[in-house]
Amino acid sequence: METQMRRLRIVIVVAALAVLAVAASLTLTGCGDEGAMREAAPTVAPTVETSQPSPMPPQTRQWSFRGQRGITVAFPPADLALYRSLIPAPFEMPDTPMVAVAVVFYYDVTLPLTPYREGYVVLQCQYQGRTGWYVLTMPVDDETANAGGRSLGFSKYVADEIDLAEGDGVWSGRVVYQGRSVMQVTFTPQAGSEPVTNSSGEPGAPVFLLVPPGEGPQVNEVNNDLVGERRTVTTSGSASVEADPGESWAGLLPAGGVAAWARFEEMTGDWVLVPTQH
Repeated sequence: METQMRRLRIVIVVAALAVLAVAASLTLTGCGDEGAMREAAPTVAPTVETSQPSPMPPQTRQWSFRGQRGITVAFPPADLALYRSLIPAPFEMPDTPMVAVAVVFYYDVTLPLTPYREGYVVLQCQYQGRTGWYVLTMPVDDETANAGGRSLGFSKYVADEIDLAEGDGVWSGRVVYQGRSVMQVTFTPQAGSEPVTNSSGEPGAPVFLLVPPGEGPQVNEVNNDLVGERRTVTTSGSASVEADPGESWAGLLPAGGVAAWARFEEMTGDWVLVPTQH
C-alpha cells in the first residue's frame, strides 16, 4: 500500500507540474522581416493536465493556469553552427531557425500550484516533418514547478532569483543563478503604440522534449488544451537580450546582445498541457 501511495503521489506531481511554463502556446511561422518575427515569436503558456477524463468546472479545476504576464523576444541566431549543435537528435533544423527568449510571471494558478516566475530559451526545430519548439533552458523560482517540468523533459532548474518589473513604461526581466545574471531582457514599447486585445482558442505549435531532459531516448510532444478562449493583451516594441558568456546559447546573440522585435503580453483564461509520448 505504501508503494502504491508513493506511485500515486509521483503521478500527481508529474501531471501537475507539466508546467511548461514554455512555454507552451507557441505560435510559429517563418521569419525574415518584422511581421514574420511577430508571428514566429512563441506565446508562453504553461499548462498542466490532470488524469481526470472530464475537466472540472473552471472555478474548481486544479492545475490550471489562468493568468500570466511577460516579455517575449524572437530573433534569428547569429551562429547557425552553434544553433545546429544545440538541437539534439532526433530533432532537426527548421526551414527558418529562430530563437525565442522570455521572462514570465505566472501570477494566477490553481492549487496545488503557487505563483512563480520563469525564464526560458527555445529553438525552433522540426520533428517527423512537423515544426515546433525545443526548450533549451528554463530556469524557474519554484521547486514544484522545477520537479514536475523536468519529469516531462523541460530543461528546468531552480534559479537564485527571477525578477520581472516595470519602471517608466519599460519592463525588465532578469534571471540570477549562482551569483551570475544568466539572462536579462529589457522591453521598450513602441512609441505611440496601444495595447491590442485578442481572444483565441487555437492551441499553438507543439513543444518537443527529450526525457530525461536533453538526453532521451524518450520523446515527448506537449500541446496546449484550452478551456474556452484565451484573452491576450499585447504591447509591441523592442527588447535587448543579454546572456552570461558561460551560457551555452550566448553565442546565438550578436556581440553586445540583441535588439529585436518583442512583445509584452498579459494572458488570461484556463489552459493545461497535454503531453504525448512518441
